Amino acid sequence: FWDPKSRKWGQAHMQARFSILKTFLEAGEGFTVLDYSQDDLSDLTVRMDREKILTVGRKAVEEYLQKLHVFKCTADYEAGKKLYDDMTDVDEWWANKVRPEVLRRKTPRKVFVQANTYEKDGKVELREYEPTNEGMIRSWSERGVYPEVVVGI
Repeated sequence: FWDPKSRKWGQAHMQARFSILKTFLEAGEGFTVLDYSQDDLSDLTVRMDREKILTVGRKAVEEYLQKLHVFKCTADYEAGKKLYDDMTDVDEWWANKVRPEVLRRKTPRKVFVQANTYEKDGKVELREYEPTNEGMIRSWSERGVYPEVVVGI
Protein backbone atom coordinates (compact mmCIF):
# COMPACT_ATOMS: atom_id res chain seq x y z
CA PHE A 1 0.00 0.00 0.00
CA TRP A 2 3.02 2.23 0.56
CA ASP A 3 5.81 1.59 -1.92
CA PRO A 4 9.30 2.08 -0.49
CA LYS A 5 10.87 2.40 -3.96
CA SER A 6 8.67 5.26 -5.14
CA ARG A 7 7.98 6.41 -1.56
CA LYS A 8 4.33 6.85 -2.53
CA TRP A 9 1.02 5.50 -1.34
CA GLY A 10 -0.74 3.11 -3.70
CA GLN A 11 -4.19 3.31 -2.15
CA ALA A 12 -5.79 6.49 -0.84
CA HIS A 13 -7.80 4.76 1.89
CA MET A 14 -4.67 3.15 3.32
CA GLN A 15 -2.96 6.54 3.30
CA ALA A 16 -5.93 7.96 5.21
CA ARG A 17 -5.79 5.10 7.73
CA PHE A 18 -2.13 5.88 8.35
CA SER A 19 -2.96 9.55 8.94
CA ILE A 20 -5.61 8.53 11.48
CA LEU A 21 -3.13 6.22 13.23
CA LYS A 22 -0.67 9.12 13.47
CA THR A 23 -3.49 11.33 14.78
CA PHE A 24 -4.19 8.75 17.49
CA LEU A 25 -0.50 8.51 18.38
CA GLU A 26 -0.14 12.30 18.56
CA ALA A 27 -3.28 12.71 20.70
CA GLY A 28 -1.25 12.19 23.86
CA GLU A 29 -2.51 11.22 27.33
CA GLY A 30 -1.56 7.61 26.59
CA PHE A 31 -4.52 7.23 24.26
CA THR A 32 -2.61 5.23 21.63
CA VAL A 33 0.98 4.05 21.95
CA LEU A 34 3.32 1.73 20.10
CA ASP A 35 4.57 -0.75 22.66
CA TYR A 36 7.76 -2.74 22.00
CA SER A 37 10.95 -3.78 23.74
CA GLN A 38 12.89 -5.48 20.92
CA ASP A 39 15.09 -3.46 18.56
CA ASP A 40 13.67 -5.31 15.56
CA LEU A 41 10.10 -4.50 16.72
CA SER A 42 9.22 -8.21 16.67
CA ASP A 43 7.04 -7.61 19.73
CA LEU A 44 5.41 -4.43 18.38
CA THR A 45 1.86 -3.90 19.62
CA VAL A 46 -0.46 -0.96 19.07
CA ARG A 47 -2.16 -0.22 22.37
CA MET A 48 -5.25 1.96 22.62
CA ASP A 49 -6.90 2.97 25.87
CA ARG A 50 -10.54 2.22 25.08
CA GLU A 51 -11.68 4.35 28.01
CA LYS A 52 -10.32 7.42 26.19
CA ILE A 53 -11.91 6.83 22.77
CA LEU A 54 -14.82 9.20 23.36
CA THR A 55 -12.70 11.85 25.03
CA VAL A 56 -9.08 12.03 23.86
CA GLY A 57 -9.53 10.06 20.63
CA ARG A 58 -12.65 11.82 19.49
CA LYS A 59 -11.16 15.24 20.20
CA ALA A 60 -7.98 14.42 18.27
CA VAL A 61 -9.83 13.13 15.19
CA GLU A 62 -12.32 16.01 15.40
CA GLU A 63 -9.53 18.60 15.39
CA TYR A 64 -7.65 16.87 12.57
CA LEU A 65 -10.71 16.53 10.32
CA GLN A 66 -11.84 20.07 11.13
CA LYS A 67 -8.48 21.46 10.01
CA LEU A 68 -8.68 19.50 6.76
CA HIS A 69 -12.28 20.63 6.26
CA VAL A 70 -11.47 24.31 6.84
CA PHE A 71 -8.57 24.15 4.39
CA LYS A 72 -10.82 22.52 1.81
CA CYS A 73 -13.70 24.97 2.32
CA THR A 74 -11.43 27.99 2.14
CA ALA A 75 -9.58 26.61 -0.88
CA ASP A 76 -6.30 26.74 1.03
CA TYR A 77 -4.75 23.97 -1.01
CA GLU A 78 -1.20 24.59 0.18
CA ALA A 79 -2.06 24.37 3.89
CA GLY A 80 -4.30 21.34 3.39
CA LYS A 81 -1.69 19.53 1.32
CA LYS A 82 1.04 20.32 3.83
CA LEU A 83 -1.05 19.02 6.74
CA TYR A 84 -2.03 15.82 4.93
CA ASP A 85 1.47 15.23 3.56
CA ASP A 86 2.91 15.67 7.07
CA MET A 87 0.37 13.24 8.52
CA THR A 88 1.00 10.63 5.83
CA ASP A 89 4.76 11.00 5.61
CA VAL A 90 6.49 7.67 6.08
CA ASP A 91 9.81 8.49 7.68
CA GLU A 92 12.76 6.11 7.88
CA TRP A 93 11.63 4.56 11.17
CA TRP A 94 8.19 3.66 9.77
CA ALA A 95 9.70 2.54 6.45
CA ASN A 96 12.66 0.52 7.71
CA LYS A 97 11.50 -0.72 11.12
CA VAL A 98 7.70 -0.81 11.35
CA ARG A 99 6.80 -1.72 7.76
CA PRO A 100 8.97 -4.88 7.60
CA GLU A 101 7.50 -6.15 10.87
CA VAL A 102 3.93 -5.45 9.73
CA LEU A 103 4.59 -7.31 6.47
CA ARG A 104 6.17 -10.21 8.36
CA ARG A 105 2.98 -10.60 10.40
CA LYS A 106 0.62 -10.15 7.47
CA THR A 107 -2.09 -12.81 7.33
CA PRO A 108 -4.05 -13.91 4.27
CA ARG A 109 -7.18 -11.95 3.50
CA LYS A 110 -10.26 -13.53 5.03
CA VAL A 111 -12.73 -15.08 2.62
CA PHE A 112 -16.43 -14.79 3.47
CA VAL A 113 -18.29 -17.77 2.09
CA GLN A 114 -22.08 -17.81 2.12
CA ALA A 115 -23.74 -21.04 3.27
CA ASN A 116 -26.67 -22.45 1.27
CA THR A 117 -29.97 -23.88 2.46
CA TYR A 118 -31.77 -26.77 0.80
CA GLU A 119 -35.08 -28.47 1.39
CA LYS A 120 -34.71 -32.24 1.77
CA ASP A 121 -37.52 -34.56 2.83
CA GLY A 122 -39.52 -31.63 4.19
CA LYS A 123 -36.64 -30.36 6.33
CA VAL A 124 -34.25 -27.48 5.77
CA GLU A 125 -30.63 -28.47 5.42
CA LEU A 126 -27.77 -25.99 5.86
CA ARG A 127 -24.68 -26.61 3.75
CA GLU A 128 -21.53 -24.74 4.78
CA TYR A 129 -18.28 -24.44 2.85
CA GLU A 130 -14.60 -23.98 3.62
CA PRO A 131 -13.53 -20.30 3.89
CA THR A 132 -11.35 -20.54 0.77
CA ASN A 133 -11.63 -19.38 -2.82
CA GLU A 134 -12.63 -22.93 -3.75
CA GLY A 135 -15.33 -22.92 -1.07
CA MET A 136 -16.68 -19.62 -2.42
CA ILE A 137 -16.86 -21.00 -5.95
CA ARG A 138 -18.54 -24.20 -4.73
CA SER A 139 -21.09 -22.17 -2.74
CA TRP A 140 -21.99 -20.11 -5.81
CA SER A 141 -22.07 -23.07 -8.18
CA GLU A 142 -24.31 -25.14 -5.91
CA ARG A 143 -26.74 -22.25 -5.62
CA GLY A 144 -27.59 -22.65 -9.28
CA VAL A 145 -27.62 -18.92 -9.84
CA TYR A 146 -25.82 -19.31 -13.16
CA PRO A 147 -26.90 -22.68 -14.57
CA GLU A 148 -25.01 -22.05 -17.81
CA VAL A 149 -21.70 -22.01 -15.88
CA VAL A 150 -20.23 -25.40 -15.06
CA VAL A 151 -17.62 -25.37 -12.31
CA GLY A 152 -15.72 -28.56 -11.66
CA ILE A 153 -14.05 -28.46 -8.27
